[in-house]
Amino acid sequence: MAAEAAEAAKVVLTRPVTFVTGNAKKLEEVRAIVGQSIPLRSLKIDLPELQGEPEVISKEKARLAAEKVEGPVLVEDTCLCYNALKGLPGPYVKWHLDKTGLEGLNNLLAAYEDKSAYALCTFSFALDAESEPVTFLGKTMGKIVPPRGPKDFGWDPVFQPDGYEQTFAEMPKEEKNTISHRYRALLLVKTYFAESGFVFEIDDSKENEQNASDKIKKDSSVENENDGATPNKRKREEEVVSETTEENASAKKTKVKEN
Repeated sequence: MAAEAAEAAKVVLTRPVTFVTGNAKKLEEVRAIVGQSIPLRSLKIDLPELQGEPEVISKEKARLAAEKVEGPVLVEDTCLCYNALKGLPGPYVKWHLDKTGLEGLNNLLAAYEDKSAYALCTFSFALDAESEPVTFLGKTMGKIVPPRGPKDFGWDPVFQPDGYEQTFAEMPKEEKNTISHRYRALLLVKTYFAESGFVFEIDDSKENEQNASDKIKKDSSVENENDGATPNKRKREEEVVSETTEENASAKKTKVKEN
């Protein structure tokens, strides 16, 4: 009976879990931490930028992603929270970084003696669009410092974890991946998968077809992102193309009459 109950509790997944990201550095870290414990594939999906508490944002993104992917998804949000600012910039750190740069992130605390902060990582897993997402939180305490180290991965250069003299950016990747907020959250994700009875039975041929389809979607998304033209500019360009086409058609008719 126990064996039959265990068999009934298994959830068979015929596709890998789609990790929603377009960030190569983030994907690299996740794969390094998860290893082979969870079959993952990555896909960049355009999701709305939501507002609210980190867990609420993460769950809603998981629901929307599962609806688009039509299968199991894992989404992630990271926050950088300053204690002197009651948790801000929090989930909005990305926009602060885009607008003010690393120096701006450091200068937010210029008027405060308290430089303490914490890095928060929130993962949400949704089995499908109808399932309630499950959320996992990982937190690493530290402080905000003037930027140090490589500037190729978000706000890592301004965050120095407690007990270390290096910022996340200065630390060897292997070391960072044993103390980071992302590592702590992914430990919970791995435990959840290990205890939930998920069984992966993946058809490689179908997976290759899905990967090809996803690549087309991703390439299209990247192409649209790289199109820096404003709507008005694109409209003018379309009008020029239209006028040129009409002129060519008119010239062709004239030429036919002359002949």
